[in-house]
Amino acid sequence: MNRIKLLQGYDPVRAKDTLDLVLRQRKNEFRELADALKIPTNSPEWEIIILKFCLDFEECFEIWTGREKPDQPKTFKCMTIMREIAQGGKSVTEIAHIQTTANTIYHEFHNIYERI
Repeated sequence: MNRIKLLQGYDPVRAKDTLDLVLRQRKNEFRELADALKIPTNSPEWEIIILKFCLDFEECFEIWTGREKPDQPKTFKCMTIMREIAQGGKSVTEIAHIQTTANTIYHEFHNIYERI
């Protein structure tokens, strides 16, 4: 449970409970993202790494759509996220699918977190 503290702005216990609930329904999506990002699923707390990625992706989405003002570190972080998503991608459709999956996980996590 050490990596759960990486989720800044979230209560660690509540975030862990929410993650457990999301994993019941989205375990395959987590594995798909781990595969795309080359994160081994046998590493400890790999699900938290994927969740953190999804939360960061949503922050970047807010910048791309103009809902949040970018600053230099956030811009660099967003470009790094896009490069990670695109690396090894065979088509724009495949990359968009990964983005959609990350967005779906974020929204499901956020909605459940708010209810707990």
